[in-house]
Amino acid sequence: HYLRCDLLRGLHSLNFLIAILGSFATMVIIAKTQVRFPTDVIYIYDGIRMTRMALLTLAFSAIPYASCFCDDFNDRYIYVSLIRGNIKKYVWSKVLSVFFSAWLAMFIGMLIFFCVAGLRYPWVSQDNAFSQMLIGNYSPICFLVESAMRESLLGGVLAICAAYGSLFLKNRLFVYTFPIMMYYFVINYVEKWLQLPDWCVLYRIYGAFYEVWDKEWQDFLYAVLMTILFMFFLGCLIHRKVEREIRGGNE
Repeated sequence: HYLRCDLLRGLHSLNFLIAILGSFATMVIIAKTQVRFPTDVIYIYDGIRMTRMALLTLAFSAIPYASCFCDDFNDRYIYVSLIRGNIKKYVWSKVLSVFFSAWLAMFIGMLIFFCVAGLRYPWVSQDNAFSQMLIGNYSPICFLVESAMRESLLGGVLAICAAYGSLFLKNRLFVYTFPIMMYYFVINYVEKWLQLPDWCVLYRIYGAFYEVWDKEWQDFLYAVLMTILFMFFLGCLIHRKVEREIRGGNE
């Protein structure tokens, strides 16, 4: 029952609610202070994503459950959990729960923002050719929902990265700030140093206003595929690290 217990811990908690409200509030603050001459929801969303403050939304992805290893090791709950189970099931339950709680919190927070903004502004203004160009032939609502889903995938991946980092430094503040640090380091240094092609660049894979392939549905499926690969790679690293931690703690 690892997965069920972990999902309950990740979703039925105050941290999950804080992550939702934090994502929503961050987007509201950015829209109010950084987006000039708002005309419609699509334009506002694009304006938010063009600011550096938008990185703050990623910080809330780690709040729901990325600190699970900190809690389990500090309270020694992990040894109790493994009495009738095994490390492999324990780790993958944590990976899935960390990802899903982070993804869902960001997704809900963004949807709430879109709904609130939609009460005041049209989804896409007929007088704004730029917004119409951004969504192309797609419905603005479908575009926003798909964008929220894709961007939240990045939040889930970064939350798993934070969970992995917590195995080295078991500090909650470090865990909560790790997604921003990791994303900033990758896009500003790793991708530039290695001169990665567009299909390997994070903001193009997960950004709603960027294209990797010819069609929107292809970009979405590609983001899902890359997310699965990232989860598998990080899960293997976490499994290896947890095994070493358990051996060290039992010796």
